Amino acid sequence: MVAIEKIHVSPVKSMGLIDFDEAHISEHGILEDRRFFVMDAENKLVTQRQIGKLTQILADYLPRPEELALQFPDGHVISGEPGLGKPMQAMIWGRFVTGNVVDGDFNDAISEFCGQPLRIVRAHEPGTSYDEFPISIMSQATIDHLSSLTDGKMDFDSRRFRPTLLLSGAEVLEEDDWLGQSIRIGRQVRLRLVSRDPRCAITTLDPTTGERDFDTLRLILENRPGMRAAYLGVYAVVEQSGTVAVGDEIEAL
Repeated sequence: MVAIEKIHVSPVKSMGLIDFDEAHISEHGILEDRRFFVMDAENKLVTQRQIGKLTQILADYLPRPEELALQFPDGHVISGEPGLGKPMQAMIWGRFVTGNVVDGDFNDAISEFCGQPLRIVRAHEPGTSYDEFPISIMSQATIDHLSSLTDGKMDFDSRRFRPTLLLSGAEVLEEDDWLGQSIRIGRQVRLRLVSRDPRCAITTLDPTTGERDFDTLRLILENRPGMRAAYLGVYAVVEQSGTVAVGDEIEAL
């Protein structure tokens, strides 16, 4: 049985992933996922590609009543209502995403931690700060297979690939077989698999420290001949909204 093993969410884009037991998936994805993003002093989007140690900060977000919390590696937590300040916009995967700079101690804290001026921006609309598509999917079998190709050097953690939904019970690369089709999750949700996921330099970083530790992109390219890029996992769009939970069965339609 193919089922959801983990639901990975990052309320602040490119910060560390947290796991939900269940989540509501709207047409734009999970409400709490990537609701915020980080910009630098030059008003450019910042991700782990520029600052790997962002993954060491764990963000949590409650939309109602609204509260943002940032937990740093030393255990220190800053939390509170994310007050909205100056309007901003960022270019994310070829589109402009608008929002407001978050007021409070959040910006000073992440700037000090990362060693440069940074600001957290709350997107005006939920589900607008993802990369290409709102949902990414990967199976644990695919990750285990990739680990087996390293001759014991690596045991990859799913967080390295940052899938929204991690699947158990699937065959290696079975998610690729669903491209162009729809899947049903539990009783409510339907997703359509629309694209392979082109991996980036973030997959070469340790998901706990953000330090580069393995040339994952080369490994993928060497073992997926004929691919134009280091594709691993798939992207999906939402055909029918609803709630999903860990353990929900997945059926290819």
